[in-house]
Amino acid sequence: MSKKITRRKFINKTGSAALAGALVSQFGYNFALAANKDPVSLLLGSHMDYLQALAPKYSEKFGVTPSIETVTTPDLSVKLNSAYIARKSVGDAIFVTASEIAGLADKGWLHDLTDFVDSNLRPNGVMENSLTAATYKGKIYAAPITIGCPVLHWNKNLLKSAGLDTEAPADWHKTKNSWNTMIEYAKEINDPDNDIYGIVDAWAGTHSFWTFGALLQANGGSFLNSSLDPVMNSDAGIEALNIMIDLLHKDKIIDPATPTYTWVFDAFPSYNAGNRGFFLSWPFISGIANHSEDSAVQGMSGIAPLPALQSSASVDGSEFLAIPKYSDNPEGGKQFIEFALSPENQIVQGSTSPWAPSLDPALGHADVVKNIPFAGVIRDSYLYPVDGGFSADRNQWVEILSNEVSLAISQKKNAKDALNDAVNQINASRS
Repeated sequence: MSKKITRRKFINKTGSAALAGALVSQFGYNFALAANKDPVSLLLGSHMDYLQALAPKYSEKFGVTPSIETVTTPDLSVKLNSAYIARKSVGDAIFVTASEIAGLADKGWLHDLTDFVDSNLRPNGVMENSLTAATYKGKIYAAPITIGCPVLHWNKNLLKSAGLDTEAPADWHKTKNSWNTMIEYAKEINDPDNDIYGIVDAWAGTHSFWTFGALLQANGGSFLNSSLDPVMNSDAGIEALNIMIDLLHKDKIIDPATPTYTWVFDAFPSYNAGNRGFFLSWPFISGIANHSEDSAVQGMSGIAPLPALQSSASVDGSEFLAIPKYSDNPEGGKQFIEFALSPENQIVQGSTSPWAPSLDPALGHADVVKNIPFAGVIRDSYLYPVDGGFSADRNQWVEILSNEVSLAISQKKNAKDALNDAVNQINASRS
């Protein structure tokens, strides 16, 4: 039985604030912004040790020690909404997730950072597709500090036992219709009588959104059109959902418990035990599987961008820094963002924590690759679509869509009816 491993445990094993501070001291960087020496306050995620570690160096450079408050991701929305409704400052640079930016921007609660990003971040090589989630109605409202999206993991032991090429999945994202190739591989691996399944995923609740979204975009579709109207009931969407249904009911090559897994660490134990061929999940999974003492796939978990239909695609799960409307020192907030996203400090981030930097040059830096071996996989994934349908009501329509996808997966509706009903409900919720 595999021990349950949390993301926090992984972070604690791989992060080092002391090392971060040591590395920061090695670098220098000429900032585009004029130095701002006014007090600056930060609201950071409680997991962002790598940003907290920058405070002493920031103080040394600018003569200002940032005041730092931390918040857990589940509590973030409540805190932001309470502060904004009261028109109180919640910080000068604040942590926001991809799913929140459009809604906050729509309410006028974030500063427009378009010019700042164009002038101060794009020249540093920020991954272009990482800005998708930060963009609302043509303007950029946040800066990606760390990037990540679901990718493909595979058990090389099971592929080898089935006489399959253990390295082939590494290139599937480059090959049209390689989803079908993965399915054929999974059929060869599949052995339900011995509790071995070709694929495992997590589809309960809103988690099905990630796989459906990847397939939808890989098939040439999208969640929303340019007017932010829902269009996931396209032929591309129907075909994508039917792929998921067939994996479970027709091909029977996916772990039958997949529709009950609510998140990644529900599905992980069966993969870690060596009984699942492919795992569609977040990049850190192979890091855990390859290095856990109790892992049956230790050193044998491959990782690559998701396979392709028309192309490869995934859904963005990046984290960002933004400047709130009621900031007391917005220029100081920008200064901290520019500091955190300097090439040098992005290398520090990637060298001392499990959180992949958002700058292209940092993702390829030797120290980053040594610490995050899958950094290149994340980079390659962001060369393909990673859109998550970022509208002001994203959280609401994602829940609607996920409910309908669940009904289709359980065969209570066909794919076409489920997606049509999702679109109708989303439109009704907006009227």
